[in-house]
Amino acid sequence: MVCLLGLGAWSGTPAAAQIAAPGPPGPFVIDVRGVIAALPQDAAIYPAVPTGTEIPSLGTGIVIGAHIYPLQLGPMRIGIGVSALRVRGTASPPTPDSESDSTSSATSAVARGPDVDATFTTIAPQLSLNFGSAQGWSYISAGIGRAKLTTGTSAFGGGQSGVAATGAQSWDTGTRTSTNVGGGARWFTSAHLAFSFDLRLHLVSAGKAEAPAPAAARTTLFVASVGVGLR
Repeated sequence: MVCLLGLGAWSGTPAAAQIAAPGPPGPFVIDVRGVIAALPQDAAIYPAVPTGTEIPSLGTGIVIGAHIYPLQLGPMRIGIGVSALRVRGTASPPTPDSESDSTSSATSAVARGPDVDATFTTIAPQLSLNFGSAQGWSYISAGIGRAKLTTGTSAFGGGQSGVAATGAQSWDTGTRTSTNVGGGARWFTSAHLAFSFDLRLHLVSAGKAEAPAPAAARTTLFVASVGVGLR
């Protein structure tokens, strides 16, 4: 009887150890996260607008990524992947009050400043260092890819003193090099689904003039995202 009990305890030990020690991060993850980003405030990247026009300060969007984890380096797991990000922000002039509308609705309509929008898109490979286990891990990562910033305005002017009527405009800063650095974490609530977040800086290089847009200065965007990871 004692021998049988001892044999049962010995045979159960590997299984218990396996449960207590989950595997390393991976083997792969697909991320889908919602994004909020601080957009650049350099007026030079927008088409010409009247003084005092509001430009978007925040944008929202989505980031999608895919990563694999093929190598172990000491306590770290090396990850290789790619991510694509798209963010868009808009700003509109204050809506005229009802008293102004009743006094001169037609004049108010043409006197409103323009709506302004900005769209940032980038795709980049990423190399990551991951710390933790298959049940959840944190990481730091960086990548170099390509990015584009497009800005635009709606039609405006005509009813404003000294402001000529201007149709809708769109500027494209051209495709530029973008370096991203940041980090985040994933926690798996089941075998296949994780909660994830990421905080990241995108450093976009200066660009040449793309008529009618002037030469684009170097731009930095801060992006925060929250969503899910799937494997």
